Amino acid sequence: MELLNALGDQVERIGGVRVEREIVQDTLARALVDADEPARAAALLHHRTTTRHHHRYEDLLLAPRAVRETVPS
Repeated sequence: MELLNALGDQVERIGGVRVEREIVQDTLARALVDADEPARAAALLHHRTTTRHHHRYEDLLLAPRAVRETVPS
């Protein structure tokens, strides 16, 4: 986890496409949860989802369950 943690906000420096960088962030978030640091994982993912354009399906995944159930498929 320390190697992933060292990347932190520097993930853009490793290059690749956005999806590949997000995989690194997702892996870090999972490692943080496993290390009993869910607040840091949530902050990482919250920052990502609030600072970039994302697709409609991500909006639905982030929405409370009651909202998702009322959205037509």
